Amino acid sequence: MRRLRENGGSDRSCPMHGFLRNSVLFAFVLLSGCTVHRFPVRPPVVEQSRNVYARAKAQEHFIRARDFERRGLAKMAEREYEKALQLDPQSKLLEWQLIRSYIESGRYTQALLIIKKGRKNSELNREEKRTVSTIYLKMGEIAQAAWILETVEDKKSEELYSLGLIYESLGNPEKAIYWYMRCFVKNPETVQVGFKVGRMLLAEKRFDEAESLMVAMQDRFREKADIYSLRASIAVSRGDTTTGFSLWDSALVADSVHEESLRNRAQILIGRSEFAEAIVCYRKLVENSEAAELYGRTLAMLYQHNSQYDEAEALLKRMLESAMDDFDLHYMLALVFTASNRTDLARIEFEKAVTLQPDFRDAWHEFCSMYIRNKNFNEALSVAQRFVAVLPNTAIAWRMKGHVESLLEKYPAAVTSLRKSVALDSSDAYTWFELGSAFERNSERERAVKAFKKVLALRPQDAATLNYIGYMWAEEAKNLDSARIYLQEALRQEPHNGAFLDSYAWILYQSGDYDSAYVYLMLATERIYDDPVLYHHLGDILTKRNDLAGADAAYRRSLELNTDEAEKVREKLIELDIMIRREKQQSQ
Repeated sequence: MRRLRENGGSDRSCPMHGFLRNSVLFAFVLLSGCTVHRFPVRPPVVEQSRNVYARAKAQEHFIRARDFERRGLAKMAEREYEKALQLDPQSKLLEWQLIRSYIESGRYTQALLIIKKGRKNSELNREEKRTVSTIYLKMGEIAQAAWILETVEDKKSEELYSLGLIYESLGNPEKAIYWYMRCFVKNPETVQVGFKVGRMLLAEKRFDEAESLMVAMQDRFREKADIYSLRASIAVSRGDTTTGFSLWDSALVADSVHEESLRNRAQILIGRSEFAEAIVCYRKLVENSEAAELYGRTLAMLYQHNSQYDEAEALLKRMLESAMDDFDLHYMLALVFTASNRTDLARIEFEKAVTLQPDFRDAWHEFCSMYIRNKNFNEALSVAQRFVAVLPNTAIAWRMKGHVESLLEKYPAAVTSLRKSVALDSSDAYTWFELGSAFERNSERERAVKAFKKVLALRPQDAATLNYIGYMWAEEAKNLDSARIYLQEALRQEPHNGAFLDSYAWILYQSGDYDSAYVYLMLATERIYDDPVLYHHLGDILTKRNDLAGADAAYRRSLELNTDEAEKVREKLIELDIMIRREKQQSQ
């Protein structure tokens, strides 16, 4: 130890000296009342150690989270991510992992809270906006997602496309086209996006823009069948089918089995009833398309419409070989047999269709209609009763039953069935008409008029209904002015309808205008040759015009046609014979 200096000083390197000096200073500060500077409880070295420890623990939670994810334990992984982020809140990696986890588990609000941190959407950076837009899409807030995505700078092609999709789903084709077009301009090689824009422009009837786009694409991509096909659709939409067919021909030169061109060309041909040419297109579709089974059904229908029943039958049977339980194919085969008058075979196929699919309404309806067309009303009623039993809450089933009952002249039963039908569906004008007819034939004419007026409420100025009401009033010789107005409107719509001409003639007859009645009835006979009621009317009119010989011939013609009023007609012939004899006696 060094000795103390002579002057009473001390060696500054002496530990004891330093300790004493600090103690004296500390005491001085205490006695003088000055504030003491407090040193940190944990030195910086300790704090740094704790941060390192926290990050290490966070890493452990992160590793456990990834392990849980690999094992499919999403909830447990999410909890580990939460613990990791609590320990290391500055870690962007942990933050985005937790956001991703929240999004995948549907906890969108929590994900938004972490991303936004109280900021407005406009304050987010580019990647944050993209993520927030994705979250809003998943939440179903599509408009909000679009608004945020629109604010992203330097959008990627997929984001431009996403905006197009969003606005298309929102029913805003103008903005959808705008964003799709920007996507296509940014990346011209995305040909399908160009086609999408073209088709949307076509749907919006923006034909010039659609054509310009396709021509520009054709300059770039040359002989591409899809472009020719879309240009053809544009031309046809403008009413230029000649150019359309020419462009479809060009498409088929570029690709002889181009599906869209064949299909669209065939649809135009079907609309023209040019089934033979349409069949050629659909044969190629069946032979070359992945949707051969679907096109095969259409081809079978075309064969049927073109009376190529053998081809239709062979095609459907071939399809049934691999799909014996396909009720629709059995139904289609039944229609082929019905069209070719093979009722027994049709019945078998209809039975298969309704057995495989008991609620197949079309099959029941056509099954019943087949027997109606063949005038086998008892079989038709049997099918209709089964139809009602299987589908008792179906209006068309009760309507079909009521229709058959009317044909069998079971009018009270028909009224009951048809009333059930309109109770199930009061908007069916055809059923109201059937009900009105059943009421009239059941001698309930006031109710008939009410039912017919329901038809007019649904289909104003319906010619058949106007005729029916007008004729009923004419038969009863009442409301003749209204009846005349009704028939005038019906004849305005169908001036050459023989039944309407007969009804109008009868209104004129009941009004006492026999000469005009004769003119209209003769016009009716030019169009109807086998209606006994018409010749009965003609006999009455000729009798009033004192053409007794002509009246006699008309009455006899009515009897030849098996009139339902044969007894009345015979009585009139007897009276007419008396009048003819009396006239002869007077002339002598």
